This record gives sequence, C-alpha cells and structure tokens, in this order.
Amino acid sequence: MRSFLLSAAAVFLLIAPLARAQALDLPSDESSESDESPSDAWITTKVKAALITAEDVPATRVHVDTVDGLVTLHGSVGTASEKANAEAAARGVQGMREVRNLLQVVPAKAKAAIEVSDEALAKAVSDTLTADAALADSRIAVLSVNKGVVLLTGSAKTLSDHLRALEDVSQVDGVKRVASQIKSPDSFVDSELWHDGKYDLDLSQRSAASDLWITTAVKLRLLSANYTPVYGINVDTRRGNVTLFGVVDSKLAKEAVVAETRKVEGVREIVDALQIVPPEKEAAVAETDEAILAAISKRIGANRQLSDAHIVSEVKNGIARLSGDVASQGDHLTALTVTRATQGVRGLVDELKVEPPKRGRNQK
Repeated sequence: MRSFLLSAAAVFLLIAPLARAQALDLPSDESSESDESPSDAWITTKVKAALITAEDVPATRVHVDTVDGLVTLHGSVGTASEKANAEAAARGVQGMREVRNLLQVVPAKAKAAIEVSDEALAKAVSDTLTADAALADSRIAVLSVNKGVVLLTGSAKTLSDHLRALEDVSQVDGVKRVASQIKSPDSFVDSELWHDGKYDLDLSQRSAASDLWITTAVKLRLLSANYTPVYGINVDTRRGNVTLFGVVDSKLAKEAVVAETRKVEGVREIVDALQIVPPEKEAAVAETDEAILAAISKRIGANRQLSDAHIVSEVKNGIARLSGDVASQGDHLTALTVTRATQGVRGLVDELKVEPPKRGRNQK
C-alpha cells in the first residue's frame, strides 16, 4: 500500500524546489525510451505531463495525441498566451517531430477564484490520491504546497501511474499548478499499452493504464479500417471517455470512425470533434505499388523502435499487407501507423503477430 506523508514544515517550504522539479523525472538506474525512437504513446504521455506542470496552461481542457511523431493539441484555452505556452511545452518534449496547435482561444467567463489554505489543500490532495484505487501500488506523497502550487514526491510503479497522479492532483479545487519529483520508470511495459481478454470494469478502475488500453484499441481498429485515410484522426481517452479530433474526408467516414470507436470495450462516451475536409479537386498523383512498397520498407527500416521486428510488406492496388512479428503491442501500433501514413497507401491488412523477444535478443 502507498503512504501519503505530510508535515507542517513541508507545507510551507519555499517554492525553490519547484523550479528544479521536472515532469516524470527518471531515476538514474532506469533506461529511458527517449534513448530509442520514442513511441507515439510515450510522447503523448510526456506532453500531457509537461502541460500539467507548465505555468499558465489549463491542461484539463487540452487533448493530446501523437501520430508518427506529430503531436496534435486540441481543445480550448482562455488566452493567446495560454495557447502559446501549451505549444511551447509540447515542443520541449524529446522525440516529437512537429506540433499541430488546434487549440481555440475562448475567453472564459470570470469566476471567483477558490481560495484554499495551503494546509487544507495539502490534505485535499492527499485524500484525492488515497482515494484513487489505480495508484494503490505506488507511494506518492505531498512534499510541499506553496500558494496553491503542489509539489509531489515519492515513487510511481509505472509511467502511467505517474501521469495519473499528476492528473488527479491538477483537478483538485484550489490547485494552481503541479510539480513533480516523483521517481518512476521512463518507458512503458506492454501491459500498459494493451490488455488481452474481455473488458473488466473492476480491473480498469484499478489500473492507471486503462485509458491507454482504450486509445490503443481504438487506433488499431481504425488503422485496419480501409474506408478512410486515418492519418489525420486523433484519439484521446480520459477515464473511459474518448475524444476524436482531426479531419476526415466525408460525413460517411466521420460516422464510420465513430461507429468503429463504439465497438471498443470500455468506451463510456465519445466526443466527436472530427472536422470534415473534402479532398482537393486536383488529380492525385498515382503511386505504383512498387514505389509504395519501397517507401514502406524504407520507413520501417529507419524506425529504431522496430529494430527487433521481422516484418514482411506487400502492396497490391495500393493495399498494404504486413505479416511477420513485432516485439510488443507498442511496436505493433508503430508499424501500422508508419505504414498507413505512407503516401499512396489506400488500405491496410494487418497480419502481424506480437512475439516478445527471446532471451539473448535486445529488448527495449
């Protein structure tokens, strides 16, 4: 069981430690996924943490998704400054290729600020962390509270637990910002990205990775659906509620994406924020199957995350077929994303198998 420690002296510590605290700090004895080609899920998690711990960013109203290294921010902020700050925080995450800032500036109605004493806020934060069953295996404590800025310390069992704690605290009334000195792994294990078997509500409530399970399942389903280009579709899940944003090329495609998402177990509600952008009228340049295959092979070969994969690619009439094996569900999703995002690919047949590396092979 975790413990939440709080002393009167800690509550009134100076703010100086906050300047040194970094989101999702890495213990010195852990290896970082950022040393490899970071996965989209890893980048998304880092961006979400960066938004929560950044100053003047309303992270609870911002949705984040990453596709092939392209980070998309969607939602609303109150000022142009908040929009710029959110983008700056996302650009500071290692491994991101580019940031697409779709945040809308919607001035919020003025409301009375909730004033809570630092001591009372520290107790409210500790109670919130204690009440979250998904953090039962982690040991996270309040180190200090100073004028509404909460500094957390301790250890999180997983990267998902670390982000979950930051999200929990950020939504406590009176919290102005969250900073973290929590130690946690800096990479995902496969069980954080994917859960085999039938959906279990109790298990989902006890796992900080449950939202990642849903996001991965939705993305895998959409990547294998051949009715719409999915490179422009983004998925973000919070407590089982899925937000779809990005672009599709028709109303029919929009409806199909929502319908496919509803098939994923564990999805509670769907927020459809997809925009319909009809394709340009200029004639598309036809890509030969040979050219498409060469491009897919080059992109897979250049992706260091797939260095342990054994993938066979085929292309016929613009439809790509992938077979062979990959080391993890994260690699599985990466291979499908890279292939589907290749110019000229009109559809995808997924025959890949997830085979964890045997002893003696390098593992990520």
